[in-house]
Amino acid sequence: MTPGNEELVAVVASLTVTLPAVVAIIVSDERRLAGPELERAWPPQSRDCAVFAMLNLGVPQLCVLLHFIRTRRSLRGAAIGLLWVVAIVLCEVGAELAALSAVEHLGL
Repeated sequence: MTPGNEELVAVVASLTVTLPAVVAIIVSDERRLAGPELERAWPPQSRDCAVFAMLNLGVPQLCVLLHFIRTRRSLRGAAIGLLWVVAIVLCEVGAELAALSAVEHLGL
């Protein structure tokens, strides 16, 4: 397997985990919000545009951090968002390593 193929496998594995995780965390949190926190949340179209823009920049995880900072407007919100970002990154790394080891094990 060439280094270019390894990079492709890593990117596909990363996107397979990262993008659904970002959307699921933000949408599920929005469903639990009420009052002023809900009013500060992105409208659905803006949320989708923000995720897409950050995906194009290569850091869709930052949308989760921005969402929690925007809706909570506190250090607690920033800490929750940062914890979710760390969880997403750890899952992303795990998926990349699992995909690369599977490809190596299969001898592709």
